[in-house]
Amino acid sequence: MQQTTEALVTVILPTHNHAPFIAQAIESVLMQKTEYPFDILLHDDASTDGTADICREYAAKYPEKITLIAQSVNQYTIDRRIQSHILIPKVKAKYTAILDGDDYWVDPDKLQKQLSYLEAHPDCTLCIGGANLVDVNNRVIGRVAPYEVDRVVDPADMIRGGGGFNATNTIVMPTQLLKDLPKFADYVEAEDIPFQLLGALSGYAWYIADTLMAYRIAVPGSWSTRQYASAMETRIKTSRDLIALNEGYDAFSNGKYHEAFEDAIHYQEFLILTYQHKLREAKRPPYRVFYNQLSWKRKLRLFGEKYCNGLTMRILAWQRNRGK
Repeated sequence: MQQTTEALVTVILPTHNHAPFIAQAIESVLMQKTEYPFDILLHDDASTDGTADICREYAAKYPEKITLIAQSVNQYTIDRRIQSHILIPKVKAKYTAILDGDDYWVDPDKLQKQLSYLEAHPDCTLCIGGANLVDVNNRVIGRVAPYEVDRVVDPADMIRGGGGFNATNTIVMPTQLLKDLPKFADYVEAEDIPFQLLGALSGYAWYIADTLMAYRIAVPGSWSTRQYASAMETRIKTSRDLIALNEGYDAFSNGKYHEAFEDAIHYQEFLILTYQHKLREAKRPPYRVFYNQLSWKRKLRLFGEKYCNGLTMRILAWQRNRGK
């Protein structure tokens, strides 16, 4: 099936080895009640756990709604920017919404609320909303909500908040804007930060305080899980890439939010110092403010990693095994 040109919004839904979750993700899109037509661009990246079969079943059942790209070779090992380089170039709809295969929308009016606002406010270039944090069993364990009421997003808040400012899978924004991503957006593997910053800096971003989706944490193989468990060199590279991204967007916005970008860059520099166990430097300005915000448990762990790393790692491993 060819993707319809009549849809006002296309939901890009990338997935890989999400067999326990992908049906819930797809159903959460199909349940949307909207006066605007929408479709789904579903991308299975050569899954090996049954996800591909589930995707094929849904594409066959809803041919008028779902276009399936079923990869036979894992594309993430070739180009990690699946959304920017594979999916978004294929979207023909005016707007693009984002949903990952291990997350799901909880509000059947999500798209209607966001599209109604975007259509009524042409200067708005990004619409986001609140989200619940859930575990693999759908139990709510937290919330991502930068504001308590509907309002215009302060770009400085988003810049300083980084990837944790809001949940990626609430994003709806103009497709053409995503197709015109600055080249420096390729500096980072995680695509949510470049998308959100581009939307907030190109026009303005609108935040809907309702809970629109559920973001699943601690999913095996997810970017955040891999990042947390990655080697020091990988984490340092991620921080350096984010520094380069912030520098690029600082120039893109002609220095309008330079102080916020400077804070965001200092935070990544602070993380690098902690990865390198340079605690003395991490406690000095301009990084002291970040160190002071750490919990006592995190400070104790940093101390242990620096001065008795072997014992600290064994204790952490014991705690993880105990929690299983």
